[in-house]
Amino acid sequence: MLFLCYGNTCRSPAAEYLAKNLAENKYEKDLFDVEFVSAGLINAFGYAQPETVRFAKSRRINMSNFIPQLIDYYLLELNDLILTMEQIQVNKILQHFPKIPNLKAKVFTLKGFAGETKDVDIPDPYMTTTEYYNKTLEEIEKFVELGLKKIIELNKNYT
Repeated sequence: MLFLCYGNTCRSPAAEYLAKNLAENKYEKDLFDVEFVSAGLINAFGYAQPETVRFAKSRRINMSNFIPQLIDYYLLELNDLILTMEQIQVNKILQHFPKIPNLKAKVFTLKGFAGETKDVDIPDPYMTTTEYYNKTLEEIEKFVELGLKKIIELNKNYT
């Protein structure tokens, strides 16, 4: 499963590490064979934003091994599910990688995949306040868990 945001330094790494934590500690029986990664559309920084690291740490999640990466053909083709933070990122992926088979069927916004129908974007908190960062990361946390629950249900129905 691939999480995607603009620069892969705040939202998508938070989603990746929150998902890994939930899979290891809460849903280990249901998600033991799911891998979580994240990427960005641009190379913004070579590290996760400090606010993201602090938020993860407050959840007892260690992000010290995180290295941002750019989206590429291989990552998009390899992952069965791609969850973005904004609809514009869905559109850019579909526009720039039209030759990937079934891409449209596996790329969604995180909130949209988790069941939100109205406001499917999670805005980038870069250059905002710590309070706004935390609010954004709490929203990601909520929708990551809802998304994982949906995957578990879909897998139960599939088997």
